[in-house]
Amino acid sequence: MSKHAKKWGSALLAAGIFAGVTAVPVSYIQAASTKQQQATTQQPGITIQWNGKTLPAKGVQVNGSTMIPVAALRDSLGIPVSYDAKTTTYTVGSGYNKLYITASSSDAYVNVNGINTRSMDAKQIAGKLYIPMSLLKDYLGIDAQWNAAQKTVTLSKSQLNPITIASQTLPASSNSKVSYKIKYPQISGSQLNPEAQQAINNALKKHAEGILAAGKKMMAEGEATTERPYEFGNDFAIAYNKDGILSVIMQDYSYTGGAHGMTARKGYTFSLADGKLLQLSDVLKANPNYKKFLNADLKKKIDALQAGEGFGKFKELAADQNFYVTNSGVTIVFDLYDYAPYAYGIPEFTYSFGQLLPQGGKPFAGQNE
Repeated sequence: MSKHAKKWGSALLAAGIFAGVTAVPVSYIQAASTKQQQATTQQPGITIQWNGKTLPAKGVQVNGSTMIPVAALRDSLGIPVSYDAKTTTYTVGSGYNKLYITASSSDAYVNVNGINTRSMDAKQIAGKLYIPMSLLKDYLGIDAQWNAAQKTVTLSKSQLNPITIASQTLPASSNSKVSYKIKYPQISGSQLNPEAQQAINNALKKHAEGILAAGKKMMAEGEATTERPYEFGNDFAIAYNKDGILSVIMQDYSYTGGAHGMTARKGYTFSLADGKLLQLSDVLKANPNYKKFLNADLKKKIDALQAGEGFGKFKELAADQNFYVTNSGVTIVFDLYDYAPYAYGIPEFTYSFGQLLPQGGKPFAGQNE
């Protein structure tokens, strides 16, 4: 198996599962198991403030993660929430990022526009659905500040870049033997440098065109049938859209027969000022020793997850290391099968800016000066 083999992470990536959602009360979700309720209801209530106003709803803490009730997002923050009873799937948010939360009898599973990363989770507690504060910060345009002493989380709207982000689709003919669903984001804005806008849009479109070209090549060389048609598609999510910086997650999927499809995840982080595609060194410029820390820590983490023989040993970050940025920090991404078996999924590791930068240091130092 090639080190670039990719994994189909979840049936939730299929776009069709989200069609036809209708609004129902968030309390529709069944209560969690008795064991889960006992584990979570012992946590003290977390006060939630929105634009300086204390909300009637309370948050909870689960294993150190501050969780916000989805009902509060709908009722107090005005974030759209809908529910599809057929697929037991909630849709939270609007615009270029939407959370899709699929409920089971005892837990819930989250993706953003079909992309599920290791930092995403959800909980059902006493019949209510909760999502972590980090998802609000990273994907729903909500700033969140946690005050441990007062057990209070303060929410407010993020100051996002003044740009418009639209989804475009590459034209491609599907038939009974192959399906193409390939899209990509394009940005626009009156305050953008036209050359920078074009450079960013060209890079994102080129990524999508690469998927289509690879799909057509595989079709020409493969043996697709109507019984086992090939599939090529992708999803994208905006991970960071502040301070003149845009970070995009592109996730590509292909199925060419066999037991499962293959998924690849690629991060693109741009400076809106000049359209430059940023490297990890640009993000962490305030810490000239970031490689030493990351190389040592990643080696420990990767050595710990490896099971059996046949996987590469981590040595050091690549010169063009794959990563993306969220408000939570930097996520380092590797390919499937590089360091772990298929069942593990895409290896990725998130580090907060506090871990990576000196006290008082800021990410993207000097990029917009």
